[in-house]
Amino acid sequence: MTALPRIVGAAALLALTMCACSTSGAEGGEPRLGSVPTPGHLDAAQITTPLDAYLPSPEENYTLRKARVLLVNSCMRELGYAQNPQPLSRFSGKPYLEHGEFSVVPVEQAERYGYKQPPGDEEGGAETESRYGKSVTDTQGSLLSGKASTFNGKKVPAQGCEGEALRIITKGAATAEEVTMPDGSAAGSGKGGFGEGYAEMVVSSARGKAMAKVREDSRFQDATERWSDCMEKQGYDYDSPSSAWNDKKWADASRAGKQEIAVAVADMGCKQKVNYLGVGIAVATAYEKQVIEESAEVLDDAKDKTARWIQNANQAIEKR
Repeated sequence: MTALPRIVGAAALLALTMCACSTSGAEGGEPRLGSVPTPGHLDAAQITTPLDAYLPSPEENYTLRKARVLLVNSCMRELGYAQNPQPLSRFSGKPYLEHGEFSVVPVEQAERYGYKQPPGDEEGGAETESRYGKSVTDTQGSLLSGKASTFNGKKVPAQGCEGEALRIITKGAATAEEVTMPDGSAAGSGKGGFGEGYAEMVVSSARGKAMAKVREDSRFQDATERWSDCMEKQGYDYDSPSSAWNDKKWADASRAGKQEIAVAVADMGCKQKVNYLGVGIAVATAYEKQVIEESAEVLDDAKDKTARWIQNANQAIEKR
């Protein structure tokens, strides 16, 4: 399991996590909400919800990645294959799993780039790994995966150097080869169990389950309708933020044009006007708490295993 794709001020973090409290038992089966926050931003990096507590920090994720790369390259050198080592991308400070569920970007970003990412803001690690993957030779690939049993008279570890690195990092806390996710789906890892990115996969499943309920919630639907009415008054016909974000007129464009920028700016302005993000966070918080109760075992297991892997990774790094 390879990597998937900020610090928030204490006051902002407290507002987002404490104000959107909920209890179950409201009419229609919808959980009650406490006071709805009014975030002073439209920045996905500053959003926090209860499920985030089950994710490793960006620094911890980088530790796992660094250990994996060091262990794989060490294994390859021991086999006598030192060329084209796995690269270690620079630390970006970004989490693997970000909050994109409410389709928000800072207004100043929308004014310059529409719905596009700013130049240079792409995930550099993914690009680095992509280039590396294209450069791997057949021989190297067979040593990494374990397809080859011997090389230079030396025995290749089971599942190759990648498998060896995974076993070292997950020692004492290995996962099963197939795990039932919070949304009820089954995820299989193949031989060796899961590794880096496992907690993100579990949380992503749990968040997806919660968001399915959020989209059906009357409070969130009302906010969406008010957003749509606001957009219509500005001459744009969209029934939801996702329909604006994914409009075919600019979905495939590499750069934002004037029309996309105009729509994105209007979109963010309407979100601020109707407090779309505040309502979304409050409702999502309520449903995430329900999912956490329903899926406590798999969520706690992913969190505990990841913590053990980070300890193993730090030990591996200290030895190399």
